[in-house]
Amino acid sequence: MLIVDRDSMSSQLLADALVRSRKYDAAAIPSSKLLKMMNVQEVGMVVIGADLRPGTDGGMNLAELVSRAHPQTRIVILLDKASRGSIIGAFRSGARGVFSRQQTMTEFLECIDYVRKGCIWAGRKESDILLDALRNIPGPVASAAGNVHTLTSRELQVVQKAAQGKTNRVIAQELALSEHTVKNYLFRAFDKIGVSSRVELLFYLTIRGHTFSRSLDEDTPKPPSGERRASHTVRNRAIAPAALNAEPVQSDHETT
Repeated sequence: MLIVDRDSMSSQLLADALVRSRKYDAAAIPSSKLLKMMNVQEVGMVVIGADLRPGTDGGMNLAELVSRAHPQTRIVILLDKASRGSIIGAFRSGARGVFSRQQTMTEFLECIDYVRKGCIWAGRKESDILLDALRNIPGPVASAAGNVHTLTSRELQVVQKAAQGKTNRVIAQELALSEHTVKNYLFRAFDKIGVSSRVELLFYLTIRGHTFSRSLDEDTPKPPSGERRASHTVRNRAIAPAALNAEPVQSDHETT
C-alpha cells in the first residue's frame, strides 16, 4: 500500500499509523514516483491526497492516471473539504473510498479496512452529499440512458460479479474465461448501460435498485442429458456507497 499525500511528513504519518494499528505494509512515496513504482511492482492499494498541489486537482488527476493504468488497484482519496464537486470528482477519477480530513483517525482506518476488502466507502456526511448530488446533478451515473436489460446473459454474469468487487482475474476463473474476454464483456456492458468505470456501475445499480432475474441459459454450458438441470439466476447485491454499519463485501482476491 502506497501513501501519496500533500507533503512527505503527512504521507509518513499516515503510513506509520497503518503499520502500527493494522500491521499493513504501507509506505510513503512522492507523487512523482508513484506511477514509476507501480510499473515495476504490484500495488494493491493507493491513498492519494486530493490537494497534492494547493489550489489544483493534482490528486484527482493522479488518481485517474493510476485508475486507467492499473484498474485493479484500489484508490482512496483524501479530501480537505467534502463538497459535491470534490466527492463526485473523486469517485469519477477512480476512487473506491473518499475520506474527509475532518473525520477521525479511527474512521480513516475503517475506510482503509473496508476499501481493502472490496467495499465502496464514504462517511455519513459524504454519502448524503453524494446521493443527493447523484439524484439532482446530471452526470454519467445519474443520467445514463442505457438499460441493464439490454445486456446478454453472459454480460449480466460478468457485471454481477464485478458489482461484488471481484477482479477480472477472479471473474475469469469462476466463469472459465480469459481475463481479456472478461474485460471485453465489461466494456460492452459499460457502453450499453452508459457508464465508464466499475464505480459508476456500482452507483448505477444501487440508485436504480436493479434486480437481475433473467435466466442465464444463454452462453451457459448444458448439463449432460438425464441430469437434473439447476436453474440459474443472477441478482445484484445491494452495495451502498457508505459501508458504515454494514458487513463488508469480501473480494476473492485481497491484496495489500
